[in-house]
Amino acid sequence: MKKALLILLAVCGLGLSLARAQNIILGEKVPELKPAGWIDNRHPQPAPITYVEFFHSSNPACITSLERLRDLSARSKPAMRVIVVTREDTARIAPMLRPFLSRRITATIHAERGFAAYGVTYVPFGVLIDARNRALWMGNSLQLNEKIIEQSTR
Repeated sequence: MKKALLILLAVCGLGLSLARAQNIILGEKVPELKPAGWIDNRHPQPAPITYVEFFHSSNPACITSLERLRDLSARSKPAMRVIVVTREDTARIAPMLRPFLSRRITATIHAERGFAAYGVTYVPFGVLIDARNRALWMGNSLQLNEKIIEQSTR
């Protein structure tokens, strides 16, 4: 009986912790990013939509995600900028991210608070945001495509 009760409590506790995975509500304003700076001092260009990509170098899917986001940002209508948020050491992460940086893709440095403000617990994860800073879409960045962008920005 005690064993069953302990298992039930463990399952309930796990369920509650997973239910609080992200702090984002679609249609609501998202927390403002306040990075300490930008890799190579490249500030984000203005654009009608922004995709905030949470990144960690230990996950190979994050690199795949950046490759896809580079292509998507080049083709997207309306124009989409991508802000890569990482909390890794700049000296370590900058060489890995530089090949992806462009007019439409920038990367923050020392953005630990961004992860906490958005409640990010896994990567790759991203949030599509409109010009009024409202969440349009969120999820695994590998799932984002032109159709989702088009439907979300109508």
